[in-house]
Amino acid sequence: MIQPVLQIRDLNVELWRGHLRMRIVRDASLDLAPGEILGLVGESGAGKSMLGSAITGLIEMPLMRTSGQITLDGQRIDTLSQRRMADIRGAGIGMIFQDPLTSLNPVFTIGRQLVETIERHTDRHGSNARAEAVSLLQQVGIPAAEARLGSFPHEFSGGMRQRVVIALALAGRPKVIIADEPTTALDVSIQAQIINLLKRICRERGTAVILVTHDMGVIANAASRVAVMYAGRIVEIGPVAQVISGARHPYTRSLMRSIPEVGRRHHRLPQLKGAMPRPDALPQGCAFNPRCERASDRCRAERPDLRDQAACFHPLSSEDAA
Repeated sequence: MIQPVLQIRDLNVELWRGHLRMRIVRDASLDLAPGEILGLVGESGAGKSMLGSAITGLIEMPLMRTSGQITLDGQRIDTLSQRRMADIRGAGIGMIFQDPLTSLNPVFTIGRQLVETIERHTDRHGSNARAEAVSLLQQVGIPAAEARLGSFPHEFSGGMRQRVVIALALAGRPKVIIADEPTTALDVSIQAQIINLLKRICRERGTAVILVTHDMGVIANAASRVAVMYAGRIVEIGPVAQVISGARHPYTRSLMRSIPEVGRRHHRLPQLKGAMPRPDALPQGCAFNPRCERASDRCRAERPDLRDQAACFHPLSSEDAA
């Protein structure tokens, strides 16, 4: 078996508010193989971005990673100091944030930020680092890349800033990239270019990617496996084709049914009733049970473990999912 480059076991993140403690991420476990793209999907507030931030150590009080283990390339990183984690970020784990303005320093040129990242995390310096920066900008679709090294972030459009952020994430040649909605601000043609770039990086360098997105089309095109989150938990995980065509968790099926199909006319798309519960108001048992048509007394009393693809006492069969 291939040794996972990233292993997460029973990871919990809590929000501390006075004497109240609310779990934002609950018992998350994942394995990520070298070169793999794992899609992470779910409604807003499911905990997807928080899971990525917890992996990279980018959370602070009142948020706290309270338990669990994170192993990167055989080394535990959940016990490292912030100083050691700063060395891991960039060379070990790269991060593509949803909002590029949180990643770019407005007072430094794009070239300076790229070159400094390359020099810190690789063996390239001086003119070699500058050449690598130009190459990265070209790869993510920045025109006149060498000339734009002297530009500041405010001189780029929102979509171009997002491409620069992706170049920064690749600059340290990390083993793992956590991409939080990396194509949100891009048009369709550039979106396809960025997805193809990520796939090529994974194939050629063996870099693994956790792709956080709401777009199942992106997941279907880019990822080999997909994990579905609900109320801080991973409720289903499996190969993309298997999950899309044969979802076993009722929540996943609801997500799939809400996506319009090309060539098929709908008077109204199916709508999942209710809303995701707040972290401080989770129901007893399965968190999805108030919205689930298949919920039983057991669902309202016990929390199902993640087994055989889905965390559900009454998983869908292939006939149900059809």
